[in-house]
Amino acid sequence: MASDQVRKQQVPMESVYPMTISPDYTFIRSDYFYLFFSYIVYYSFYLVLGIGFFKVIGSHRVYGRKNLKPLRKKGFISVANHCHIFDTVLTGVAMLPRSPWYASVQRNFEAPYFRKMFRLLRGFPIPDGVFGLKKIMKPVVDAVKQGKIVHLFPEEELWHLHQDIDYFQRGAFYLAHHANCPVVPVVHLFKTRTFFGRKISDNILKIETIIGKPIYPPIPIKEGGSVNLDSVQEMSDIAQTWMKKMVAEYKMKNKTKVSKNTH
Repeated sequence: MASDQVRKQQVPMESVYPMTISPDYTFIRSDYFYLFFSYIVYYSFYLVLGIGFFKVIGSHRVYGRKNLKPLRKKGFISVANHCHIFDTVLTGVAMLPRSPWYASVQRNFEAPYFRKMFRLLRGFPIPDGVFGLKKIMKPVVDAVKQGKIVHLFPEEELWHLHQDIDYFQRGAFYLAHHANCPVVPVVHLFKTRTFFGRKISDNILKIETIIGKPIYPPIPIKEGGSVNLDSVQEMSDIAQTWMKKMVAEYKMKNKTKVSKNTH
């Protein structure tokens, strides 16, 4: 999908409570009051939805956790396909016991009901406008250097249960260059569950999450230098190509199973 054909958000968040992001806005909060309540909400949410629903109903399985071992005590940026209303939960389960911070478009923090939930679940807004990425650069880089995980969706817009990998925004990879850290690609794969050969529901899924190998900036920033945009693009292309390969292999695997079952 070309850059001028980026898909529109299938589940749009209505901007009911417009917010003004001041220069001193705290994107990634570290005060004890916030962290206390965030911890309770975050793990309650993941216990009920991540384990109670996705694990039990969806047989959610995570592969590739070994790729996180070299980064056990290090900060990094992760990216995933934006393919499910609760794909942040799927990503969070994959990263357990660590808890990522999630960057999302500003309008999600202006929507009724969801805006407070996003914030409590370690979400922070990417400000609107051409300088939005620049405004989150310092807090993201600082968080990564402090050993935190920051998650972004390079496809930007959510398309529920969409499995093909679309055009990538380069922001996550640009930030990784500034933080001099790897990007860990994650891909969520779905298959509708059946009962005696009949589909139960579009939302009753068998789910697999695959964690890829860390991708490091091909051309790191030299002291006092600037980001090499070709290096950013190469990093993005590697992540996108890997995700597409995982999706294609998953589809082929399931197609083969269906073929065997019909003979």
